[in-house]
Amino acid sequence: MDKIFHSPLKRRDLVHIYEFNSINQNINSIIILNEELEYFFKVSKNNSLAKFSILASVISFLCKKYFYDFQSIIKVSASHDLNLEENILLDLNGKKEITFKENIQSVSLAFKEAILQNNYKSERVLLQDYSNLTIQYNKTSVEGEKNLTFIILEEKGNIVLKVAFSQDYPVYLIENLLVNCKQILLSLEHLLNNKLSDYNLVNENDFQKILYDFNDTKVSCPNNKTIVDLFEEQVIKSSEKVAVYFDDKQFTYKELNGKVNQFARYLNSNYNIQSRKVVACLLPKSYDLLVAFLAIEKLGCVYLPIDPHYPSNRIEFILNDSQSDILISTDEIIKNLNIEKDYASLEYEKIRNESIKNLDRDISPNDLAYLIYTSGSTGNPKGVLIEHTSNINMSLDQIKTFDITSDDKIVWFASIAFDASISEMMMSLYSGATLCIPSEYEIKDTKQFTDFINSTQSTVVTFPPSYLEKLNIDELISLRVIITAGESANPFIAKKVLNNNKKYFNAYGPTEYSVCTSIFQLESNEEYKILPIGRPISNTQVYILDQDKKVVPIGVTGKLYVAGAGLSRGYLNKPELTAEKFIVNPFVEGTKMYDTGDLARWLPDGNIEFLGRADFQVKIRGYRIELGEIETSLSQFSQDIAQVVVEAKEINSEKVLVAYYTTRENKEIDKTNLREYLQSKLPEYMVPSYFVELETILLTPNGKIDRKGLPSVSGEDLIRREYIAPRNETEEQLVTIWQEVLGVENIGITDSFFELGGHSLMAAQVLNKIHQRLSLQISFKDFFATPTIEGISKNLSHKNYVAIPKAAEQENYPLTPSQQRLWVLSQLEGGSQAYNMPAVVRLKGELDITNFEKAFQELIARHEILRTCFRSDKNTGEIRQHIKTQEDITFNLTVLDFQDADSVAIENYLQQTNAEAFD
Repeated sequence: MDKIFHSPLKRRDLVHIYEFNSINQNINSIIILNEELEYFFKVSKNNSLAKFSILASVISFLCKKYFYDFQSIIKVSASHDLNLEENILLDLNGKKEITFKENIQSVSLAFKEAILQNNYKSERVLLQDYSNLTIQYNKTSVEGEKNLTFIILEEKGNIVLKVAFSQDYPVYLIENLLVNCKQILLSLEHLLNNKLSDYNLVNENDFQKILYDFNDTKVSCPNNKTIVDLFEEQVIKSSEKVAVYFDDKQFTYKELNGKVNQFARYLNSNYNIQSRKVVACLLPKSYDLLVAFLAIEKLGCVYLPIDPHYPSNRIEFILNDSQSDILISTDEIIKNLNIEKDYASLEYEKIRNESIKNLDRDISPNDLAYLIYTSGSTGNPKGVLIEHTSNINMSLDQIKTFDITSDDKIVWFASIAFDASISEMMMSLYSGATLCIPSEYEIKDTKQFTDFINSTQSTVVTFPPSYLEKLNIDELISLRVIITAGESANPFIAKKVLNNNKKYFNAYGPTEYSVCTSIFQLESNEEYKILPIGRPISNTQVYILDQDKKVVPIGVTGKLYVAGAGLSRGYLNKPELTAEKFIVNPFVEGTKMYDTGDLARWLPDGNIEFLGRADFQVKIRGYRIELGEIETSLSQFSQDIAQVVVEAKEINSEKVLVAYYTTRENKEIDKTNLREYLQSKLPEYMVPSYFVELETILLTPNGKIDRKGLPSVSGEDLIRREYIAPRNETEEQLVTIWQEVLGVENIGITDSFFELGGHSLMAAQVLNKIHQRLSLQISFKDFFATPTIEGISKNLSHKNYVAIPKAAEQENYPLTPSQQRLWVLSQLEGGSQAYNMPAVVRLKGELDITNFEKAFQELIARHEILRTCFRSDKNTGEIRQHIKTQEDITFNLTVLDFQDADSVAIENYLQQTNAEAFD
């Protein structure tokens, strides 16, 4: 029967040995003929490398390449049993700067060391040749468990390399894996001294397809024009059309342009603003802010929006860091924030005498258009610099993709401090559409916002998915197009949008690439498990690369890089960070690309699937966990779950996962069923310990989930069964042990250890305490099978290895061998304090002497050893143990007053007492 080694692809997956007939999967295979194996055998023989080590190292290497930044850990059982006590762990995470030969040697050494250190008795299994070996990978993903098994067989001198895989794996990915594996094995002699980092998985044809065909996005774009040019052109085309709707007022393109020109002249004449300087706007979302933005652009300056709701210290940092020449705000805002800086205000009485004609201007398409500050890892925000051409390229692509016309009414939803706000403004103004500006209060109240949509007859809006979740899509009657961006979108909500005969687009893009990099349009006749982020927009290149900046095959995870017309200049005043994130583009000479820090993969049709942040991970008990993966599984449990967010929190000095969620229409969610569902989808260490239902999940100003605002948790948020008290002494002792380890009170006998926040490391502590206190043993396997007090108690009562039986009561008892030894030594040495364990405890506060003495009396009554004395039998001379009754024992607490004694006297007394021999 074939034996299977179960090998991981991702960080959290371990290797076991299974029986081959337990695998029920699709099979794909590749044959390496005997005559092709000449170099493989030669490498093994000439370099004294076991064939199994070669195969294990190659598969480990491929796993790392195919699943970005994973750690290969193999778990092997000596007895072909999954019993945890008999397994050893091998870390096969080869460093990328080592050679193929060094990697094989490292794998071989890891096996040998594991054998020696663990007294492993199956050397012949581990060190045998490749014949009939199988390396299996169990991957748990957002879609559920995916099995991938490498089966290595020898048939007529040939190597047959098979891969058994679940249907969740695309066939093209498996085919690529097999081809890559064969290529490496056949080329191994020439690869031995090559670095792992130099190996490229992609063949020439696929390289062309991925790098060039998928990025064939070149279109004509007015590179000689600026934001001002396109706006003024639209003013001519749509002079009397409504450009803006705000606060129940309407403003035509002609009126808007006139006010912009007047304010620009006012600023120029009163503040002597120099072109290409930064001008900050500290204003709420409004018609006035739009006027200020366009005036700044017409002056050839750099627009810097700052949210008035920011804390004053953050505002001051941005103003100082940007070195803005002037601040545009209002008296009220400046007074409330207590900001000491000269500012200009937009007062229409002051500007009404200025000319409404367009200004003469000196603006280049490559000049900076705006400066947006985003959060930074250092604790202070960082400024992103965007040019006119970048904004124009993105906006014109959106107009084309979303089919925007002058009949559309586009909602300005995004916070003013986020780049999406500029996207919404310019998508509207470049196309002659109407920009509808809701108030902050209307956005915060979904009912008011729905009314705003319908009353203005808005047709196009962009939401973060978490906000869209809150809306009743059936009531968004006038909307024609809904776009989600900024977070992973929910396929269930997408389906509802499509069912309402609306177009739905899922967009993606970092601030460092002028808002949008890729867009995906959903089709109503398709079923989506995960929503792609689409294809690159016009004049944009997307690269998905491994850790060595090599192009990855289709379907393989890599880090996402972007390049092209929308690329930012970098970060203001941060040359080191700019150099780190905006790196040389190895595929287009003389250009740069931006490292997004996001993980993604190409789909065969050229669309991109977003997989989360490369650095959005937590580490719990040695496992690195992607929180987004848990969140997706949570959201798939029931359509009644509206929003989910998972965070790692410190509770009882233990980092644990906490799941927060809201429900639709206050539907009740059974937490036990929810946890069991997650257990069926995710490894144990990825299942949250706490489940907290919230009325609402707070959002940040830009509509994303406010993770920092999530509430703390308590024992009430654990999953508790109906309380049943312990019924016997064993269950009482088990409850005490659980409470000590878990830090949880009032544990019932039907409560689940894992539902109370337990995990495998805590289980080990429990098993150790059971052995120490009850003189009983239980395996991990049995513990995991019945993780309740009731189940473990029953399990213990049926063990072959039972507790030391309690002796029948009698007048006296023989000594144990250890006691006899100590007795003999005491007779030879006289009284000895060698085995004394003295201790001194300082108690603070008032001491109830009476109850303190009673506590000792209770201990003496409970523990027979404290009532035991040793006497010689009168007839035989044998020393026997005699247990006195409680009535025969007199215990009196000795109380001495040392209030007036000095420290020397106290020390002498303690030394004298400690030196007294056992009697």
